[in-house]
Amino acid sequence: MQNHLKDRSKFFSSAFSILLPFLFFYPSVIHSKMIIVCKNCPISTVKSAIGFAQKGDTIQIKSAIYKEGFLPITKSISIIGEKGVVIDGLKEKHVFAVYADGVHIENLKVIGSGISDLTEYAGVYAEKVKGCHFENLILEDNVYGFYLSETSHCTIKNSYSIGNAENEVLGGNGIHLWSSSDNTILGNHLAKHRDGIYLEFSEQLVIESNEAKENIRYGMHFMFSSHNHFAKNIFNNNSAGVAVMYSKDIIMTENIFIENWGESSNGILLKDISDSTLSKNRFEGNTIGVFADGITNLKFVNNDFLNNGWGIKILGNTDYNKIIDNNFKNNVFDISTNTKSTTNEFFNNFWDHYQGYDLDNDQVGDVPHKTIHFFGYWIAVYPFLMVLYESPVVLFLQGIEKAFPIVTPIEFEDQHPRMKERI
Repeated sequence: MQNHLKDRSKFFSSAFSILLPFLFFYPSVIHSKMIIVCKNCPISTVKSAIGFAQKGDTIQIKSAIYKEGFLPITKSISIIGEKGVVIDGLKEKHVFAVYADGVHIENLKVIGSGISDLTEYAGVYAEKVKGCHFENLILEDNVYGFYLSETSHCTIKNSYSIGNAENEVLGGNGIHLWSSSDNTILGNHLAKHRDGIYLEFSEQLVIESNEAKENIRYGMHFMFSSHNHFAKNIFNNNSAGVAVMYSKDIIMTENIFIENWGESSNGILLKDISDSTLSKNRFEGNTIGVFADGITNLKFVNNDFLNNGWGIKILGNTDYNKIIDNNFKNNVFDISTNTKSTTNEFFNNFWDHYQGYDLDNDQVGDVPHKTIHFFGYWIAVYPFLMVLYESPVVLFLQGIEKAFPIVTPIEFEDQHPRMKERI
């Protein structure tokens, strides 16, 4: 009997010695708890639950409408809602304001941020934190949807933000990042904001599989935000699709820019950027597919330019860019510029306006393709001439140009045009 008791004592002593380091280094595992919020529960408001919670706790909210006002979070906690949970900020300030690392908010509808001429109030606001995670949120009637300032390693995922912007001055952005790095924006839907996504002084971001539509300025807007990657996004029916400005090392791939149509709407505006790549994107039904102003050392590879007013507008201050293996189909003007010479290179693109021949059947045209035509050049220099498009005078000049190509005052040529479009 005594030997049996000794064996048991040794067992518990050994087990305790094994568990002791775990208990010492991971005390939150023991002390973390689940806090239930419901209308008939002892804790019936989200605000009181946040006040009661400790680091590592999870707040689970039962389905109901909670009129909460301003909800600051200063502890690393998780807030998770059941289907049908609505958190109303009562137009006070931010609805959720995150001031702690590692905060997780999921499965909520968040409405009613404050409105101010001095403060940029948001449905979900995070400042000077890392590791925040916001997922499956529906944000409505907030000036800004998500506003992240000086954050890192945060994620905004599978959420909706529907804005209330009436104009550029009073409207906010769906997702706004300022001075942030290493954040992920994945699978979100953004509409009726000033900009769907706005990035300023933010780097090393992954922006993938989002949709921005019906925003009153840009679907996405970069300012001084280098070393970023955006892929597989859709920018549909915004005043302009995307603006990338004063940045470098931007990888843009497999995005769709569609129906961004208006007097000066672009699928994408590239302004003073360098050392970047656009590949496998589709520009369709835009006033201008790409507007290039002051860009250097960019590669346009394997893109489709379809049914646009202008495929690419390249201003004279763009240099040493490569336009290779793209498809140009059914655009009014494939390429337009306001200069007579270029350092840009066009190579191996498909042009549906090409009228050359391929005698050796190598699928490459035997004569160069002039990418810019007489009237397209003068439209770029004097836009008001567009009223003459397809007039008898212009048709006559185009006929002369076909017979005597030397009258075209442009050096832009694709020396090796493709005979068939790239699939």
